[in-house]
Amino acid sequence: MRALVKGAVDDTRIRILLDTGANVSVISASFTKKLRVREVFDHGRCLEVRGINPGIMETQRRALVKVTLGWKHAYEFEVWIMDHSAGVDVVLGMDFMVPAGIRLDLFHGTAMLPDEDMVPLLKSKESEEPVTYGNHIVGGPTELLAIPGREWRKFRLPRRQPSRTTHEMWIRKSTRLVPTVANSQRGRPIWIRLANVTTKRASCSAHEPVVLWVPREELPRETGYVRVESDKYREWQ
Repeated sequence: MRALVKGAVDDTRIRILLDTGANVSVISASFTKKLRVREVFDHGRCLEVRGINPGIMETQRRALVKVTLGWKHAYEFEVWIMDHSAGVDVVLGMDFMVPAGIRLDLFHGTAMLPDEDMVPLLKSKESEEPVTYGNHIVGGPTELLAIPGREWRKFRLPRRQPSRTTHEMWIRKSTRLVPTVANSQRGRPIWIRLANVTTKRASCSAHEPVVLWVPREELPRETGYVRVESDKYREWQ
């Protein structure tokens, strides 16, 4: 179960992802540098994580931060420093939520804090459902693409795409196929190029969700997606 709330880290207001499926809490390395947070050294621990990004990630960096939720609840907490593709800079997992006494009430769209204090979950502009629900629109090939090694193929995105004022475009690569926005028209992506970065044939099945349009203030339900404007996407190219 995941939900977005407004909060603050070291008194800087940001969106925070509360994730009951995450055992640990993380903060992105870029945000750590921006805030100049207090890094914790000589703790003697190492973390291996699956599910935040494709494959296994490892970090030994930790930081002590001040997390503020609501008007009167502030916590000092150690988080792991790790870049990830969750779409926000800070993810608070069960290692934070359980001792902090936080419960997610998706039915009422709130995060319940101690003393019955409540923080509203961020909602999409088109839906009254909590942030983890809504229409996620898929963009993928309409037929199977078989791509020889070191070659590429293109597929066209739907002509009718959701408005950029209500949805954000996310994109995902696989271990063999790397997508690139090949053509755009008036700021809208039209064609996606899939490059096979291996020496062996690779395939992309019909309607594979290479691209997702996700309502703003929501996140993709599966891991591995990044925004087209992100540094991670530019690293793929």
